[in-house]
Amino acid sequence: MEEFIETFVANHPAFTTDEFVNMMQEERPAIGRSTIYQIIKKKCDEGIITRTSRGHYTSTVKKKYNYSLSETAKSISIQIQQKYPLVDFQVWELFQMNEFVNHLFAKNTVFVEVENALDESVFILLFSQYPHVLFHPDMNEYCKYAGDETIIVRKLYTETPPAFGKYRQASLEKILVDLFGRGLSGSMISRSEYKSIYEDAFNKYKTNQARLFRYARRRGIESDIRDYISKTTDIILGGNT
Repeated sequence: MEEFIETFVANHPAFTTDEFVNMMQEERPAIGRSTIYQIIKKKCDEGIITRTSRGHYTSTVKKKYNYSLSETAKSISIQIQQKYPLVDFQVWELFQMNEFVNHLFAKNTVFVEVENALDESVFILLFSQYPHVLFHPDMNEYCKYAGDETIIVRKLYTETPPAFGKYRQASLEKILVDLFGRGLSGSMISRSEYKSIYEDAFNKYKTNQARLFRYARRRGIESDIRDYISKTTDIILGGNT
């Protein structure tokens, strides 16, 4: 029962009393409305849902971040795993940020970040198959040689938050930190978008702050990110969210 309720709440950011009652009675036909009302009150008391007006509720449960990669990114990940099964690498793409930014990206860029010493081997593997593959480009090189779908191969920082999923996807914490880096990632997205990106990410998804700031410390930009969050956003730091 509890798992079923959690699934409903997670999949319904906003819902009415009647919608919740209908869901419960489909799952448990014998359950009475008074019992369902008690469940709603209990979930409000637990902070799982919030009453916004009479008969209307919103979910306060944050989802675990996930993103469905493009077919190109998936194919790249599979090829690397088959060719170099022991290599440590992560994949993410620019289109992921379209969920958070105000000005959507029309052209995609796939980032393939590979552990030191094997990044060049991965670049050679991909260069033979895709038309626009760049190796550690700066912003000038990217603007000059990028196409409709560009693949960038570069080194994976040590102490990077672990990847997730079968395609070795980069974590949300890593992507958020990389925005403040001085390399390509920090130049591709306008600084004016950062507030929206950070607030949406923290409000919608579970964010491991300890992991985020540990990586930021490794990158030498922890204070930059903390200052930005405290001075520019409505995010309240303190533990995982």
